[in-house]
Amino acid sequence: MSTATSDGPGETHSVSWPGRGRVFFSARTLLYDRLRLAISVGGMTFAVVLVLLLRGIMDGTVEKSTTYVDNVGADVFVARTGVKNMALSVSVLPEELVSELAALPGVTDASGIVRVHVTLSEGDRRQPGELVGYEPGSRLGGPWRVTAGRPPATTGEAALDSVLASRLRVGIGDQVAIGGQDFVITGLTGETVSIAGKLVFVTLADARVLLQSPESVSFVLLKIADPASAPSVAESITAQFDGTQALTRAELSGNDRDMLGDLFVAPINVMSTVGFLVGLAVIGLTMYTMTSERLRDFGVLKAIGAPHGFLLRTVIGQATVLGVTGFAIGLAVTILVGPVVVQFVPDIGVKVNWEPSVRTLAAVVGMSLLGAVVPVLRIVRVDPLLVFRR
Repeated sequence: MSTATSDGPGETHSVSWPGRGRVFFSARTLLYDRLRLAISVGGMTFAVVLVLLLRGIMDGTVEKSTTYVDNVGADVFVARTGVKNMALSVSVLPEELVSELAALPGVTDASGIVRVHVTLSEGDRRQPGELVGYEPGSRLGGPWRVTAGRPPATTGEAALDSVLASRLRVGIGDQVAIGGQDFVITGLTGETVSIAGKLVFVTLADARVLLQSPESVSFVLLKIADPASAPSVAESITAQFDGTQALTRAELSGNDRDMLGDLFVAPINVMSTVGFLVGLAVIGLTMYTMTSERLRDFGVLKAIGAPHGFLLRTVIGQATVLGVTGFAIGLAVTILVGPVVVQFVPDIGVKVNWEPSVRTLAAVVGMSLLGAVVPVLRIVRVDPLLVFRR
C-alpha cells in the first residue's frame, strides 16, 4: 500500500507501508529504549511468576499429599465400610481379614498396616507425625525410599522422615519418644513428607501397642497379579466381605486429594485466583503505559500516511512478542524457583502443569493485546495533525 505526499509545488513522492517494513519498525521501536523494554518485560515476568508459582504450589501440594498411597506399592486398599480416604479417616479391621484376602484369586500379596496420628518428642522439642505400623520384611506398607540407615526390623525401632528428624534434631542411633514409648532411630526416609503429615515407620507390633488394639489393623494392602483387574477385585471384595470398603490406588489417591484440597488448599486456591487477576492487571497496565508513551510517534506515522491497519498490526506484533517473552522467562523462573521454595517449606510441593500454563499464556497475550490496542485506538479516532500542536 502507498500514499502520495507532496513537499511543495511539483514535488510529489510516495510512501509505502509494506509488511516487511512493519516487522522492522516493530523491532526498532521495541529496541530503541532498552531500559523501558527491560522494565516492561520484567513487569510481565513478575506477573507470570506470581500466577504460575501460586498455581504450582496448589497443584504440587495436593499431589504430594498422597505420597504414601501412590508409592507404597499396593493396587487395592481395604478399609472399614464408609472409609473412602486414608489421610484423616479412622479404620479398624480384624487381623484375620488379612489372611482371608491373601487367599483370594489374583492376590499375590496382602499385608495389614496400622496408621494413626502421633506426637514425637525429643527433650523439649515436639513434632506431629503420621505413624505407620507394618510387618518388617513385607513388600507392602513400609518405606519405599530409605535415604540413610535401614527400616525397622524389630520392636523398639523406627524410621523417620528426614525432614521430621531434622526438626527434632535427631539422627540414626538417637532415641525419640512416640506416645510415651522410646524408639531407636534406625533409618531416615525420603518422599514421606506432605501437608497431611510426616511419616514415621515402626513395626506392626509396636503400632498395635501404641493404639492399644492388639488384634486389629487399620487397612489391608493388596498386590494384584494383573493391576488392570484391580477395579473388579475391589468391587468383589466390597460385595463379598461385610463391613469392608475396597478401593483401588487411583480411587483412594483421588479421594485423599479432593478431601485435603478442600481442607488445606482452598486458601491457596483463593490466593492463586487473586494472584492471577493481579498479574493480568499488571500486564495490562504495563502494556497500556508503554504504548501510551508512544502515542505521539504513532500520531506522526498516521500524519504522514500510515494506514490504521499498519498501526494496529504494529502494536499487536509488539504486544504479542512482549507477552510471549514475558511468559517464557516467567515459566523458566518458576521452574527454577520451585525447588528452592520446597527446600524452605518441605510440607508443600510445587508442580508446573502444562494445562494451566497454556491458559496462563493465552491470558497473558490477551491482556497484553488489550493493554496495547486501547491507547492506539485513541489515535485512530482523532485528527493526526493534532500531534503537532503544543
